Amino acid sequence: MKTHHLSKIDLFINFCAFRDTNSFIRLFRLLRFSLYVSTFFIPNSIWAKTITVCKNCSVHSVKQAILLANDGDTIQIKKGLYQEGFLTITKSITIEGEPGVTIDGLKEKHVFGIYHDHVKISDLKVMGSGISDLAEYAGIYTEKVKHCQFENLELVDNVYGFYLSETENCSIKNSSSIGNAENEVLGGNGIHLWSSSKNQIFGNTLVKHRDGIYLEFSEDLEISNNLSKDNIRYGMHFMFSNENRFSKNTFKNNSAGVAVMYSKKILMEENQFIENWGESSNGILLKDISDSELLKNEFKGNTIAVFADGITHVNFVDNHFINNGWGIKILGNTDHNLIKNNNFIKNVFDISTNTKSTTNIFIQNYWDQYKGYDLNLDQFGDVPHKTIHFFGYWIAVYPFLMILYESPVVIFLQGIEKVFPIVTPIEFEDKQPRMRARI
Repeated sequence: MKTHHLSKIDLFINFCAFRDTNSFIRLFRLLRFSLYVSTFFIPNSIWAKTITVCKNCSVHSVKQAILLANDGDTIQIKKGLYQEGFLTITKSITIEGEPGVTIDGLKEKHVFGIYHDHVKISDLKVMGSGISDLAEYAGIYTEKVKHCQFENLELVDNVYGFYLSETENCSIKNSSSIGNAENEVLGGNGIHLWSSSKNQIFGNTLVKHRDGIYLEFSEDLEISNNLSKDNIRYGMHFMFSNENRFSKNTFKNNSAGVAVMYSKKILMEENQFIENWGESSNGILLKDISDSELLKNEFKGNTIAVFADGITHVNFVDNHFINNGWGIKILGNTDHNLIKNNNFIKNVFDISTNTKSTTNIFIQNYWDQYKGYDLNLDQFGDVPHKTIHFFGYWIAVYPFLMILYESPVVIFLQGIEKVFPIVTPIEFEDKQPRMRARI
């Protein structure tokens, strides 16, 4: 007996032939619905296209490419100068350039204005934002977006470099912004975040802005391996921004290094605060912060390494204070902080205060001015170290007395203090000073 093998098409034809018209209609509708559903859920990347921009291409401007692009598309820009003016992005697209691409905003508004999620811009030189007393124009401006990425960008001659407003899960990586700030009023910031969260700022260089990095009402940020230098005001400045972490950054030669204000749960680890020098310059200003940590940082060549005003429950551990005017200047409203395992070397004043009592704890720090001894060889001094000396205390109370520093009168009084140490705040003592600096 011969066996017949029917193909799938034969089966379908037989099905249609031996079923009524209603069955066929239902099958057709099912197939049409399946096609619609599969099309709807296919990722955009499958349909995405690449648009090439060059002077001799059919698409010869970035603005034209943005108009032609759909969600998921990539715009690739060939080498050259593109004088575009204000570029608005309201689609999920990627814009990338080859070496030698420059986008000129022609001083109109923002160079790039991003108003859509999932936008990536990389490998471009961006220049020429607008200048205004009423608007904050930037090379890269974003507003109310998520998952934006900016990498390998060179920003020059913009008022603000990167301005991220109400963003989430965005990143700025391996980029630079050289500003045109001449004063605090007209200058903008290199990286400016407002009301943003879960953003990453890695490996960037910020130069000649008002503030290199500025944060306000922004939380859960990772800020690391950035260089912020030669800025008119702060290398980094933030307020009302909790639960942030900044590590391995360098803040050098700014009018002031960093200001951390009105915030809590801040981790500051392995940063360098170098040569932030001026009449009232600080390596870092801590104003009304709490429950935070400064770990393994280096403060070198600053007027005041740390200025502590109204801080509580902050741990200063394993830091290096080297060759500063003041190591830590602690105001009387600063309480319940721990200063432990730090090195104080070649500072004019290691600790300064305007009060005679404190709840702060100094323990197991190295002080190069310590003259004690270690008879039991446990690597800690047998007598406490007085962290504040006569002149250091009176300078904090009456700053104008600094003109008498190293005068014969002061040297004489400091000699008396060694014999009769009753004129300095006794509570500011390290009861277990280290005999050797911690490496």
